[in-house]
Amino acid sequence: MKDILKLNNEEAKTLLLKRESYSNISLPEYFSFQELLDKIDKTLKGKNISDFRDKSPRDLENVNYKLLSNKDGKFAWRPFQLINPAIYVSLVNSITKESNWKILKDRFAVFQANDKIECHSLPAISESESKTNKTAQILNWWQMIEQKSLTLSLDFKYVLHTDIADCYSSIYTHSIPWAIHTKLKAKKNRKNSLLGNAIDNHLQDMSYGQTNGIPQGSVLMDFIAEIVLGYVDLLLTEKLDSKGISDYRILRFRDDYRIFTNNSFLAEQIAKELSEILSNIGLKLNADKTIASSDIIKSSLKPDKRYWISNQVITGNKQKWLIQLYLLSEKFPNSGTIETQMRDFLIVLEKSKKKDYNLETLISLVTEIALRNPRVVPTCIAILSIFLSRIKDDKEKLALADKIRNKFKEVPNSSFMMVWFQRLNLKINKTEIYAEPLCKKVTDNTVLIWNIDWLNDKLKNIFNKTSIIEEKTISKAKKKVSKTEIKKIIAKASYYE
Repeated sequence: MKDILKLNNEEAKTLLLKRESYSNISLPEYFSFQELLDKIDKTLKGKNISDFRDKSPRDLENVNYKLLSNKDGKFAWRPFQLINPAIYVSLVNSITKESNWKILKDRFAVFQANDKIECHSLPAISESESKTNKTAQILNWWQMIEQKSLTLSLDFKYVLHTDIADCYSSIYTHSIPWAIHTKLKAKKNRKNSLLGNAIDNHLQDMSYGQTNGIPQGSVLMDFIAEIVLGYVDLLLTEKLDSKGISDYRILRFRDDYRIFTNNSFLAEQIAKELSEILSNIGLKLNADKTIASSDIIKSSLKPDKRYWISNQVITGNKQKWLIQLYLLSEKFPNSGTIETQMRDFLIVLEKSKKKDYNLETLISLVTEIALRNPRVVPTCIAILSIFLSRIKDDKEKLALADKIRNKFKEVPNSSFMMVWFQRLNLKINKTEIYAEPLCKKVTDNTVLIWNIDWLNDKLKNIFNKTSIIEEKTISKAKKKVSKTEIKKIIAKASYYE
C-alpha cells in the first residue's frame, strides 16, 4: 500500500481517471463512467477546456449531478456529487501536469515535515491485486490510526478527539491557492496560471460560482481536501512552535483529529489553536464530537466498536442476529460497526444453505436497518435480494418489493437509497417508473444528468453518444445479487467517515 504522492504525474493521472476514483460512491455495478472519461480525456489532449466552451459553466445550475444520501433516516443528509466529467478531466489534467505535480509533491513535503503531526488519509493505492484502493484506505485507518493510538498510550496520558464540522461543504475554495502557494503569493497573483487558482476556478465552474464547499464523492476531491488540511497542519505546527509547545502527538485521518498530550490543559490549548486556524479559512471544530479522555486504550476504539466488542452475542439464528444489529444501530446509527457487522451477516447468509423461516420478518428487519443506516444500504440490498430469491411466488415477491419501495420513499433526501432499490427491483418489476434522473438513465440513455449547455457541439456529442450504463451487465443481472456484485459491495464498505 502506498499513497498517491509516491506516484509520478502520469501514474497519478491514470489513477485519478479510473472509474473508481472518479466516483468512490458505492453504486450498482452497471454504472460505469470509464468510457466517457476516456473519450473526454482523448478529446482534451493538449488543449484547455476553455477551447470547448460556448459559455461559462459557473453561470448555470446542475453542472454536477447531486445524489442525496440521508444520514440518519430523518432529516440529516449528505450531498454526494458526480462531477461533470468534462470539468473533472480538465482538473485532473491541470493537477497532474508535470510541473504542477512537482509543486504539489514539494508542498506536501513541507506539510509533512513535522513528525509530531501525522496524516494517514492521503488516497491510498493498493499494491496487491486482491485488494481495492478503497480496501487499502480502510487498512490505513486500522493500521495507522487505531493501532497507533493504542501504542501511544505508552508515551502519553491524555487524548482529545475532535473533528471538523461539515468539512467538505465548508472548505473555502480560495484557501486552496493559499495552501499551495502561501496566502501572500496567492493574493498577489490571481491569474489562472497559478495552480491553486486553476483548481479554485474549476471548483467554481462546477458549483454555480460558489466559493464555499467542494463536492464529496471522488478520490480527486479527497486529495484536494488534503491540500487544505495539510496546510492547516503546517499552520498549527508554526503556531505550536512559536509557543514552545513540543510534548504532543497528533494523528489525523482526513478531518478527524486525535491529540495526545501528558496533561489535559495542553490538549485543550492545542485544540484552541487549531480552532482559531480553522476559523480563518471558514472551518470550525465540531463541539459535539470534541471529547477528552485519560483512558487512551479505551478511547482509541470508536464508541460503537467498543460497545459491540463488549456486548456482542452472535447467534446462528438469523432473526436474533438481525435484532442485535437493529438494536446496535439504534444506539450507534450509521456507524462503522453496523456496516462491518451487516457485511459479515451478508457473507454468512450468502453461504448459508439453511432454510429461512419467517422471511417477511427478516425482510422487515433488514429494511428498517437500511432506513436508519444509509451507509449500509448497498449491503442491505444484497441481503434483501437473497431473502426475496427464496420466495417462490412471484406475486408475493412483487408485493414485498413494493412494501420496501414505499418504506424507502418515506425517507427524505433518499436519492442514493432509490438508486439501490432499483437494483433490487430491476428484474422483479421491469415496468417500475422512477423519479430520480440517475434511475431513469438506466433505461433511457437520452436522460441528461449533467448540465452540458455550456459545452460546444463536439463535447456535447460525446456526452450524448456515450452511455454510462453497461447494458450487458443489466441483461445478465439476476433477481438475486450475484457473487461478483457482493464482492464489490463488500470491497466498497468503509470503516471511516
